[in-house]
Amino acid sequence: MSGAAADLLPSTVSLDRSSGLRVAIIGAGISGIAAAYYLKRAKLDNFLILESASAAGGTWRANSYPGARVDVACHLYSFSFNKNDWTQRFCSQLELKGYLEKTIDEFGLRTHLRFDAKVVSATWSDERKLYTLAFADGRTAEFEAIISCVGIFNVPLIPAGIDVAAYPGIVCHTSRWRDDIRLDGMRVGVVGTGSSAVQVIAEAAKVAQSVTIFQRAPTWVVPKRNRSFTAAQRARYQRSWQYRYKSVREYLRFERIKLGGPERLGSRTNLRMQAIAEMHLKKSLAGREDLVQKLTPEHPIGAKRAVASDDYYPATLRSNVTIAPAMERLDERGLIDVDGKRHDLDIVVLATGFRAADYLSQLKIAGREGADLHETWNGEPSAYLGTCVPGFPNFFMLYGPNSNSGTLVFLLECQARLAADSLAEMAHRNAATVEVKASAFESFNRWVQQKMQGSVYTAAKNYYTAPSGRIVTQWPFSATRFWWMCRSKRSKSMTFS
Repeated sequence: MSGAAADLLPSTVSLDRSSGLRVAIIGAGISGIAAAYYLKRAKLDNFLILESASAAGGTWRANSYPGARVDVACHLYSFSFNKNDWTQRFCSQLELKGYLEKTIDEFGLRTHLRFDAKVVSATWSDERKLYTLAFADGRTAEFEAIISCVGIFNVPLIPAGIDVAAYPGIVCHTSRWRDDIRLDGMRVGVVGTGSSAVQVIAEAAKVAQSVTIFQRAPTWVVPKRNRSFTAAQRARYQRSWQYRYKSVREYLRFERIKLGGPERLGSRTNLRMQAIAEMHLKKSLAGREDLVQKLTPEHPIGAKRAVASDDYYPATLRSNVTIAPAMERLDERGLIDVDGKRHDLDIVVLATGFRAADYLSQLKIAGREGADLHETWNGEPSAYLGTCVPGFPNFFMLYGPNSNSGTLVFLLECQARLAADSLAEMAHRNAATVEVKASAFESFNRWVQQKMQGSVYTAAKNYYTAPSGRIVTQWPFSATRFWWMCRSKRSKSMTFS
C-alpha cells in the first residue's frame, strides 16, 4: 500500500491486499451506507467510505434549509435492515440525518469512514487490475474495486446571469445552506417552484417581512397529508413485525400506483393523479381565481416532478407573499425579473435544482485501455440496472442512470446487493475482474428507452433528460421488477476474468 493511502487510514483499519479485496465507496449518504452494509454482509470488510464533506449524510446533510423534509413516507424511505422510531410520516431533514448517523454506528461503519476525502478521479490499470484514486488534495490510493455513491442531487444548477459577488445581499442555494442565515423580518426572494422552493416558501412566509416567488413555470402540487405519530403508534411500530407491516403497506401503495402506468399519458392512473392535483389547487385557493390561474401548470402531471405539500398553497394566500415573473439576472443592481423590474431583497434563495442528468460530473473515471466514462457516454449516461458499464471492470454505481424512482431506498439496496454479491463472487472465483456483458448492457438500455417513448417524461423540459432528449434518470417500472432483475439476472449478465 502506498504511503499516501496509509495516510488515509488509522492503525485500527488496514487496506493491505492480504486482508482481502480493497473496495472504495465514494460518498457517505444513503447509498454509501447501503453499499457498506451489503459489503459487510458479503464478508467483504476491507473497504473505506470516502466522503468529500466533513460529515456523513450526503444530500440529507447538505440540504439543511428551513422546511427541508422527505417526500416519501419514512417507513419506506429508510433501510430494510434498520428500523427507527419515526416521529412523523414524513420526517424532517434533521430527523433523517440522525437516523443515518445512528445506522452508521449500529452497524460498525464509523471506522470505515474518511471525511474531507474528495475523490476527483479513478484510473484503471489493465496490467495491475486495480484503480488508482486521486484526491483533491493531491493524495492517491489504490483499490481493486469502486462503488460510486455520489448520487444525482449533489451538483447545484446555478442559472445563468447570477453575479453573486456583485449582489449586495445574501445569495444561497438550498443545497449549500448557511447556518447563519435567518429569514425573520427579512425581504426574501425564492427562485424556483420545485420541492425545495415550496418547502422554503412555506417556512419563510411565517416569519419574513416579505416573500417573493420568482416563477418561471408553476408545478403540480399534490396533498402530502403529513401527520405526527401518536405515542401509541410509535410504541406499536417498535415491534419488528408491526414496523415491517407498516413498511410493506407503504411499499405496496407505491407499487399499485406504478403498476397503473402513471408515466403513460392518458392512462387511468395519470388522469387520476391530474384530477387530484387540480382539486387540491382549486380547493386550497378557493375564491382566488387570480392565484389559480398563476399556479396552474401547462404541462401534464408527471412531465416534471410533482410536489407534495399541504402548506404551499396556503402560504401563497398570505399578504406578505407575492408571485413574480422569473428571474432574469442578479447583479449589483439587485434581482431583475424577465419583465425588467428590479426587486429589493435581503436574501435570495436559489431553489433551482441540480444537474441531475449529468452523472458523475465531478468525477473522472478511466476504464480499460484508458477509456473515459464521460466520453463513452457522449452526453447520454447509461448503465445496466443503473449500476455498471462494460469496459469499466470492478466499477459499480448506486443511483446511476435510469434508477430514479419513488421507492428509491429500496432500489439503492437492490443495487448495493448486486455490487456486493458480484464482488463476493469475484473473490470466491479468485478472479481479478467482474464486468457487465456488453450484450446485457445494450439489450437492457434498448428495452428501457423503448418503454420511455411517448411517456409523460417527454412532455416538458425537466431534469430527467440529457441534452439529446434521452430520458436518463427515470426507472419507469415497478420496484419489484427492479428487484427481480437484480436478483435473477445478475450472474447471467456478468463476466469474470
